[in-house]
Amino acid sequence: MPGRHLLLVSLTVAAIGAVIYRINAITITLLLICVLLLMINFNRYLFILLLSLTVPFTLYFIYDAHDLKQQISQVHPDKQQINGIIFPDSVNIDGDKLKTDAHLENGQVVRLYYTLTSETEKNNWLCETQVIRFSASAKVSRIKPATNFNQFDAQKYYETKHITHQANVEFLHCDSGQAKNWYQKIRYQLHIWHAMSLQNAEKLPQPLSDYAQALIFGKTPQTLYENNPGVQVLGLIHLFSVSGFHVSYLLMLLMAGFKRLYIPKEIASGIGALALIMYFIFAGEPAVLVRALIAGLLLMFQQASHCKIKSFNIWAMSLLGSLIYAPGILLTLGGQLSFALTFCLLFTQKLNFWQVNLLLSVVSFPLIVVQQYHWHLLQTCANFAAIPVFGTLIVPCVMIGYFGQSVTGVVYWMNATIASFAKTLDWLATWPGDLIVGKIPWLFVLLLLITGLLCFVREKKVALYARVLWPIIFAITLIWTHFPVHGELTTFDIGQGDAALIRTPFNRTVTLIDTGGKVTFGQQKNWQKQRFTQTNGEAVIVNYLHSCGISRVDHLVLTHQDFDHIGDAKIILQKMSVKYVIVPAGMMKKEAYMREIQPYLKKAQVIEAIAGTKVPKLPLQILHPFVAGEADNENSIALFGKIGGKQLFTAGDLDQDGEVAIANRYPNLVVDLIKFGHHGSKTSTNPEIMKRWHPQIGIVSAGRHNRYNHPSEETLKTAQDNQILVYNTQAHGMIKYSYFREKGHFKVKLTDEFTTTTAEH
Repeated sequence: MPGRHLLLVSLTVAAIGAVIYRINAITITLLLICVLLLMINFNRYLFILLLSLTVPFTLYFIYDAHDLKQQISQVHPDKQQINGIIFPDSVNIDGDKLKTDAHLENGQVVRLYYTLTSETEKNNWLCETQVIRFSASAKVSRIKPATNFNQFDAQKYYETKHITHQANVEFLHCDSGQAKNWYQKIRYQLHIWHAMSLQNAEKLPQPLSDYAQALIFGKTPQTLYENNPGVQVLGLIHLFSVSGFHVSYLLMLLMAGFKRLYIPKEIASGIGALALIMYFIFAGEPAVLVRALIAGLLLMFQQASHCKIKSFNIWAMSLLGSLIYAPGILLTLGGQLSFALTFCLLFTQKLNFWQVNLLLSVVSFPLIVVQQYHWHLLQTCANFAAIPVFGTLIVPCVMIGYFGQSVTGVVYWMNATIASFAKTLDWLATWPGDLIVGKIPWLFVLLLLITGLLCFVREKKVALYARVLWPIIFAITLIWTHFPVHGELTTFDIGQGDAALIRTPFNRTVTLIDTGGKVTFGQQKNWQKQRFTQTNGEAVIVNYLHSCGISRVDHLVLTHQDFDHIGDAKIILQKMSVKYVIVPAGMMKKEAYMREIQPYLKKAQVIEAIAGTKVPKLPLQILHPFVAGEADNENSIALFGKIGGKQLFTAGDLDQDGEVAIANRYPNLVVDLIKFGHHGSKTSTNPEIMKRWHPQIGIVSAGRHNRYNHPSEETLKTAQDNQILVYNTQAHGMIKYSYFREKGHFKVKLTDEFTTTTAEH
């Protein structure tokens, strides 16, 4: 790698930072690869450069990581007074919920959550454009981690931004924020203009409004992916990021204008550099924009000084600058994609358009799939077509539509053009080809990434081997994720509700028992209703199934009609292919079934079950109900069977009388593992039956701080008296029994409430 020493050293610095902030097998392996490359290319100049950069960066990372740990360990009282600043362009409001980043007086940034008290207060916040100085009474606590395996972890994500705590506000008092110095005054004014611009963009028709907010002002609105599903399904999210493409486009337009006005390059470059800095502050100072900012500043310097800077040195300096500003940038998907794809572009001078896009596709594939678990087969083709159309047509239309609002007809025609593009994407997204890949093991992620990078290198033999290896590795990955040798019984942490998965080895059968569902109390007014709350059915259950390489559910068992058991069934039926829906006899006549289940069945076959009903390939026996009923708690479906050497009993919200009836009807029943009925309520878990069955392990599925005080003291005492080991989703999060043949072990997501450590038992 002659002449590219800075590039190699910057990669090493990045690998060191990754190990310090998140040590694991993949970060250690990347560091070892960098060390190997350093040894191969070692010389005196490289050694001096390596020493001069790695030492200060390593010390900086260690200091910053220590500071982050201290911030994490902060203990706050239940209620406290907090004061600080809120920038108006960072405020998000959905229904009566307000959330934003709040800059406290001690320099710490927290996620602030507040429930608006009236429609007038909501409208005032929606119209707010001034920087706000606030005083609040709040409960400050750690940002909650993921409580289910393979779930998006907000705690880890915000830690990359040095945001470790959240403030749940009870009382909020606001005043206008006053700048203390000239720098603050400029910064505040730019945020004010940004907020005003966003509000102006929100008034435009859709989809021009969404596109303008994302492409010009760097803020992706919540409505973008809801109104334009094709963008997400086809993997075109990167087109709406201000991380590079749009900054380059805006800078190019600016410099072209200066050239037309015959402004000297030196002056134009200075103005361009100042405009870049202003735009960075204007867009909210996002870490993902730093790369484009530094690259743009270096290009402006190059143009003004006539000093040629090689592209890979620009990339390396952009990486180092980004790591100074946000050391955790490469731990986020946005940062990974931004730097990985621009790294690829450094070596594509001799590649044609199709080869470049194919390279970008194979490199981005493992980075995206490792977090989203699926990939649409049309993504590569969509990028081929969308990128040139986006640059030559859509971005100009968005700018003309926004800045030409005062001209009659401009908004209409620009919006119509963008709408045609968006509808085409949405139509393509309905085509078959959404491949559920599953959670790729870290070794395969590395192999796919490295072979993808090597697919178009100049050495033809290396490129040929890489092109042969990549599909082979991909095929092995699919086999690994889709045909696991272990089976599992998994209880989801979905709050106050019930949902469990039984997956037999090699994914032969997939059985989902209940789906959870959030119960709301009281009647909400229209202004209070949230539009963008993702259900646990999608964020937890479907996400986990996809991570296991599962695209179908063989048996969807809905034990009874309560909403906290069937509320998210429609999500499962919409997002997954379901073969059988099993409900207690009598439920099909109920309003809850006709409203929540029937409209979403598609090709699913419904079976009304009573004790002894045979369902093809269902891994458990149906023991209850004995006759058709009202599909309420007393008529819950009870299931029994052997899973990984343990006899399992689970029965929805069945009461104690129902447990007694089952025990009397099946006197030889032996239970090793029991799912406590009705979330551990005292109405279930009959003490006498527990003495007869002698289960070793009990599972409780209940929400934290629920209004019913589940599990009850009576149930916990029954468990203690019978020496039953209790796993509880409140304390353990997701509870997973993984087995092979007749042996298995328990694995929980949390060892203590809101602790991210995984424990095995």
